[in-house]
Order: sequence, then C-alpha cells, then structure tokens
Amino acid sequence: MRLVSGLVLGGLLVSCMGCGRPSNPASSTQEAEIGASECLENLNLERLNAALDRCNAVVRAHSRNPAPLVDRSLIFNLMDRPDEACNDVAKAARLIKNVEFQPKPDPLLLHELSVRQQSCKLRATIAGND
Repeated sequence: MRLVSGLVLGGLLVSCMGCGRPSNPASSTQEAEIGASECLENLNLERLNAALDRCNAVVRAHSRNPAPLVDRSLIFNLMDRPDEACNDVAKAARLIKNVEFQPKPDPLLLHELSVRQQSCKLRATIAGND
C-alpha cells in the first residue's frame, strides 16, 4: 500500500510542476477556452470536489487529449475512487495508441501514464482481479 501511496504522491508532484496560473471556474461557454494542462492548476487538497469539477470541464473540452484524463485520475485517487482513476488511465492509454492522436505525446506524460498503469495493475493484482 505504501508503494501505491508513493506512486500517487509522485504523480501529484510531477503533475503540479506546471501549476501556477490562476484559473477561473469553468462554464459551458468557457470550456473551449480551457487549456488541456489546466486540470490541476491551483489544486487545493481541501477542495477536491471543486478540483474534480474543474478537471471534468477540461476533459470535456479536450476529449481527444489523454493528458487531462491522466490528471483527473490523480484527483480520483486522492478522493479514494481508484476504479474511476483506473478507468481514466485506460482511456488515456487507448487515446495514445490511437494513430489519429497528434502531436506525439510528451515523454513526461508517457512516463506518468506508465506509473499510473502500474499502480492500477498492482491494485488489480492485490484485489485478485488480474
């Protein structure tokens, strides 16, 4: 369990390296203006529901980009919702394998996705589902 916690914390630190620009609450008219990397901006661990709402808006606005799914998986893990986190990881992996995905994914994103996939696989193994 320490390994899973360490992987989640490591993912949070890697994901938040680019955080810093203030964000506005997303509305349906603003979704088109939301950047794909804005999911974890100004993440407040005391307000995870608000962070999830923000991330959901980013995922909707960038439905063909795997990065927001990887970011949202972290929020799901922090909310102790690992099934949803692993679903997002699987969706992100499918998007990356899609030949239509352009530009090529960032190597840091690929590494982060790999770590999250390992965490999901470990969780499934521990639960006896693998």
